[in-house]
Amino acid sequence: MKKRPKRWVYTEMVLMFLGLLLAIYNGMNWENPTVLFSILMVIFLFRSVERRLFNQTTEFWLNIGMAVIFLILGVIPLL
Repeated sequence: MKKRPKRWVYTEMVLMFLGLLLAIYNGMNWENPTVLFSILMVIFLFRSVERRLFNQTTEFWLNIGMAVIFLILGVIPLL
């Protein structure tokens, strides 16, 4: 397992914080669950790519699974 550089860690934290702010804005104005699940899906996809780059296979599959769950939850209301 490679050690993650601080830039990666800070990028992940900033992405999660921006996702939180966008989710709050979504709840106050749009109230659309598809937008919320899309935000969460993007965050987990970023984390899975990061985990894949740094050879953390268990966390990679966990994050891929979470991204797929949020993709399904975001697509089902549109059908």
